[in-house]
Amino acid sequence: MSWRLASDAGTLELALALGAAAAAFATRPWQRGLPPAVRFLRAAAWLVLAALLAKPVVHRLESRRALPRLAVVLDAAPSMASLDDAGASRLLRAASWLKANRKAIEARAEPALYAGAGGARRLSWEDLDSLVPGRVALDAPTTLADAAAAAPPPERVWLLSDGAFDATAGPPGLAVDTLAVGPREERPGLTLAAAEAPDFVFLHSRFPVTVRVEARRLEGRTVRLRMTRGGAPAAEALLRAASPFEVLTASFTVEADQLGRQEFGVSAEVLPAAPTASEAALPRDNARSPALKAARSFAVESIRQKYRIMYLAGRPSIEYAHLRHQLKADPNHELVSFVILRNPENVSPVPDNELSLIPFPATEIFVTNLFQFDLFILENFAYWRFNLPAAYLENLRRFVSQGGALLLIGGSNALAKGGYRGTPLEEALPVSLSGAADEFTAGLVEPRLSAPEHPLLSMGLPPDEAAALWKSLPPLDGWTKFDAVKPGASVLLAHPAERTAAGGPLPLVAVREYGKGKVMLVGSDSTWRWKLGGGKDWRLGGFYARFWSRAVQYLTGSLELKKAAFAPLPDHLPAREPLSLTLRVFDEHFRPLPGRELDLRLSWERPDGSRRSPAFSEREPGVFAIELTDLAEGRHRLFAAARRGGQPWGEDSVEFRWEPPRGDAPLDRARLKALADASGGRSVELHKAGPAELLSLLPAPREEAAVAARSVAWTSNAWGWLLGALLLTEWFLRRRRGFL
Repeated sequence: MSWRLASDAGTLELALALGAAAAAFATRPWQRGLPPAVRFLRAAAWLVLAALLAKPVVHRLESRRALPRLAVVLDAAPSMASLDDAGASRLLRAASWLKANRKAIEARAEPALYAGAGGARRLSWEDLDSLVPGRVALDAPTTLADAAAAAPPPERVWLLSDGAFDATAGPPGLAVDTLAVGPREERPGLTLAAAEAPDFVFLHSRFPVTVRVEARRLEGRTVRLRMTRGGAPAAEALLRAASPFEVLTASFTVEADQLGRQEFGVSAEVLPAAPTASEAALPRDNARSPALKAARSFAVESIRQKYRIMYLAGRPSIEYAHLRHQLKADPNHELVSFVILRNPENVSPVPDNELSLIPFPATEIFVTNLFQFDLFILENFAYWRFNLPAAYLENLRRFVSQGGALLLIGGSNALAKGGYRGTPLEEALPVSLSGAADEFTAGLVEPRLSAPEHPLLSMGLPPDEAAALWKSLPPLDGWTKFDAVKPGASVLLAHPAERTAAGGPLPLVAVREYGKGKVMLVGSDSTWRWKLGGGKDWRLGGFYARFWSRAVQYLTGSLELKKAAFAPLPDHLPAREPLSLTLRVFDEHFRPLPGRELDLRLSWERPDGSRRSPAFSEREPGVFAIELTDLAEGRHRLFAAARRGGQPWGEDSVEFRWEPPRGDAPLDRARLKALADASGGRSVELHKAGPAELLSLLPAPREEAAVAARSVAWTSNAWGWLLGALLLTEWFLRRRRGFL
């Protein structure tokens, strides 16, 4: 037994106590003329006041045996509801194991129990009987950090879990022992753990796809990975498992050859091993079980980084000069242009090899490099002049049907006069070409709006403003006659008076979807006149540039690309919460649009029809993270609407089906072992381990002095009486000796 002096005073009270003690000595020089008894009484009063402010406490200490402190964390995530091969939930098995070994644990350690999910929640032993899995996935770093921050801090942590979390490291300086809770027997198995690819890629770019496969009890066996795109084979790899548990990784490189959402599939199967001689002699009915297989799918959204444009003009013209300049000035365009300066019938006395002009590269344009472009422009180009094979136009038709864009601009040498009537390319056009000799007619014409709501003509304006803008434009010069407008085609601008041979409106601008691509036909090569209109009306100053920029976007598909888009979700979502989704918002050039410029609203429709507004955060400019909790089984729909500058900017929705954890959720032994190894702990199987093995890793019990009793002297009234007596005696002596 021993004694220790302590204090219950706070910082301010201790400071005042020190001040009182200092005053007892600081006032001595001023008291030299006073009798010694008076000076003694004054100093004693100051010291008593200092002692009273210090609030002294006397502790009686006794030696006791202190056990090491142990934090025990039970994973209470949804996956712990899975039934193992004994028919009990994993959480129930873990709680039962702790209760069965409570006496042994408390004999060797001071345990503190926690339920782990989004963080650590303190439990009592009695709470284990009513503990149920939560709806939030285990956040291992936060949970372990919460347990480590307890007072007094633990000297070791036990984590009872199935490994369904993402972390592989615990709190620094603290050993974490993991107890794997799951099936007792590990059968051969194959799991496609991940297929990682970017959510968005640029068209024509190459991007990586990383596939990870977990192979269990398949040592020495070969796993074949196959990747498909749209159901067609795309890549294949063979991997060999060398250990009882191994994560096999394969990387594929894929080219984004189509605009929009592309569906991919990944499958894995274990190839059968070569049979032994005795197995080969068995009947086929007794052959080995079928190869293990696993499959999953994912999607990638392909967007354009630059539009690759081929511009072929039949002769120099004002239209060619202005349109080429407009296309080339846009940083989002990669333009290759050719203009015919000398036709085959133009005889030159100078040999071709001495001319500064290059020969017309027809084969390179129509065959070799055609499918590298997004948009092909033919302006007033006479196909017949060059005696080109009909296969070239067939190739151009196929280019459109497979997703390319085609723009035909009329003129005196174009369309039927250019030799396109009756060719494979006419099949893709929005009109039937005319056989009339006067197919092209010169003269001014004011186009009439036939489809004011069409995205190409709306110019992003309200309908009345767009119509007024079109009406203010200068007239075009010249138009082309056609026999008819084909079914499915849209006439955007029409001649105010002329008709087709079939009696319908004569198109000046018409569009049509053909296969996966689009075709736009402009019957006049004088849209450059719209550019000059800005000189007399300021509203038309940027019209020409906006029209052709939107025309390129419309033909290549990006005009309809969503300015707000959810990242694609896998077909099979993980059965854990929270569910994380990503929303991206783009500006008019499809660059990330920061949240400070947006008013973003989200609506979540649940399977029962109820609606909520989920919270979201901006992870980086234009990228918003959404986490959904309290998920119910069934189909969910999430809708996003973005406004910019008070105007609607973009919207998107995503649907998914969520299912709670099932009984066959895999036990991730590798993750649990990685967490234990990284922290200096040990990983064991719950059904194999008794507490003795892990308890032996704890520090030995130590002797420490514990407070058995405490005496609080400063609360006694005697301190006040003593201080009063000292001050009264000091006053009496000074009065008696004449110092008052």
